[in-house]
Amino acid sequence: MFKKIIVIVSLTFTFVNVNAQSFGFGCLGLVGGYGGYNYQQYQPGMLETYVNQFNANSVASGGKQLDKFGKAEGYRLGLNFFRAKFSGFFITAKGYYQQLAESHEGSLNSRAGVFNYDYDLKLKSWGVGLDVGIPIFNGLHWKILDGALLINSARLTETVNSFAGTSVQKFNNDKTELGYSVGSGFVVEVLKNYISIEGIVAYSYLKIDKMSTDENFQFKDLIDSPDANEPFIKSGGFNAVLQLNVGFPL
Repeated sequence: MFKKIIVIVSLTFTFVNVNAQSFGFGCLGLVGGYGGYNYQQYQPGMLETYVNQFNANSVASGGKQLDKFGKAEGYRLGLNFFRAKFSGFFITAKGYYQQLAESHEGSLNSRAGVFNYDYDLKLKSWGVGLDVGIPIFNGLHWKILDGALLINSARLTETVNSFAGTSVQKFNNDKTELGYSVGSGFVVEVLKNYISIEGIVAYSYLKIDKMSTDENFQFKDLIDSPDANEPFIKSGGFNAVLQLNVGFPL
């Protein structure tokens, strides 16, 4: 998969370099970096099943219920490998890394004492993609299409504090999970060709199948009657990014 991504990006760069002058470049283009805030909604599958089971037990014992998972926040850092203008259209080839997190706490009461549970979910992605945009007027560009291919991973850390001490379990996805993002946005130039602020709204496809510890303890084994075919996270959803771009001409 990584080889395929590298080939796609390489072919894109070759096309841009070969055709730059024929499409009306004034220069070779721009490169640069960016970073900013990232918000992601998603639809939990087996994770939600577990939360529902935990909350039923929590109510029965007089403990604290877990809040629902489904909204993660974090950051995105990336590079614009190439950004150039083709007859009025701006085309950008880019890559990025992003990390999102969501945490919730709950408790169960027993005769032995209170068991406090903390669940910390981290979603990490590597992405490579292209976007196409046009200038609307001086200093404002509309990104007609912003698309990326994603390689996703997940980790859920369960921390239990009780009279007996602290125990920690870390569940990771069993295999590489592919996803994608398709959206649109706007770019506002702060300093032309050098600094800009960008906002993107998109649909991001996200699916995480099986989760297990390094000792091969399956997440589904935490559930009384699990559906073995139910994924940990079954789908993605709305995604929003607000980022600062810094570039320089080639």
